[in-house]
Amino acid sequence: MDMHGALVGWTYQDLGSRIMLNLESVASTDAARDHQPDILRILLTKQQAALLGNFLGDVSGATPPTARERGWLKRLFG
Repeated sequence: MDMHGALVGWTYQDLGSRIMLNLESVASTDAARDHQPDILRILLTKQQAALLGNFLGDVSGATPPTARERGWLKRLFG
């Protein structure tokens, strides 16, 4: 069964060593207007989730965020 649609949202649940990823998509503008998304639930290991995240970052051309150095006020007051 093929499912096609536009991704409109996602949520997740941390299940310890696994993650339940809920992908919300709509197949038409009517479904979007009626707030009736299809939900696909995928159970992933945390390793699979990390690989998927890295893959999506690579194919999108996005660069991973860099850690910013804390300012002097943050260092002073924690």
